[in-house]
Amino acid sequence: MSDILEIRDQPLSTLLSFFMICPSCQIVDRDDERIAVGYPCPNCGNPSSGGRNFFPYSSVHSLIDLMQDFFHLRRTYDDESGPSGTRRQGNHRLAVVIAFCTLGEVLLQHFLENLMTKMELPQNIQERLLDDNLYAQQRIQRLFPSLTGTKWSKTVEKLNKKVELDYIEAVEFYKVAVEKRNYFLHRGNQWAIPQDMPEKCLRQIWSLVNLFVSLHNEFIAQTPSK
Repeated sequence: MSDILEIRDQPLSTLLSFFMICPSCQIVDRDDERIAVGYPCPNCGNPSSGGRNFFPYSSVHSLIDLMQDFFHLRRTYDDESGPSGTRRQGNHRLAVVIAFCTLGEVLLQHFLENLMTKMELPQNIQERLLDDNLYAQQRIQRLFPSLTGTKWSKTVEKLNKKVELDYIEAVEFYKVAVEKRNYFLHRGNQWAIPQDMPEKCLRQIWSLVNLFVSLHNEFIAQTPSK
């Protein structure tokens, strides 16, 4: 894959969040042959009824493309001088970080909703659980273990051993990004966000997205065939 920071003419979502799901066994992967009707799922063997994208376009894909747009808009104004140029550059930097933090929250809710649906929890119970755990930290510390029977940190460590990506690093970076975002939103200090954080956010999208694919396959998809 090319350096994602240099990609301008292609939406990043087409590269970073293109995952297909089998409606039969719920396994998620990047097998684009699933688009072909009748294609047998490598996991369960059931024929495909046509391509089914895993992540919702209206949120996950849009947030990734928004980060890409704001990142390059920021770079467009790098050569500007004076208060106007400085203000624009800062605003674009903040927007990338805020969108990245929102992406993590959307991915988490997407996973929890799918998990509760698999557990056959009624819709009103699902909504109550999410409302009672409104913030991401509450959902990770309280709701996640109550639904999965294991702690978030232990799960991330377990999944990290199965992939070449560094899920632990991605989670730690995400925590820092959220702290910086919250400091800005509550204190109004845009300088709390380091200059290089937008670039790091873009580079961590791939690991963050893959983490939630791994979570889905671990807790929701049927056991892959041996």
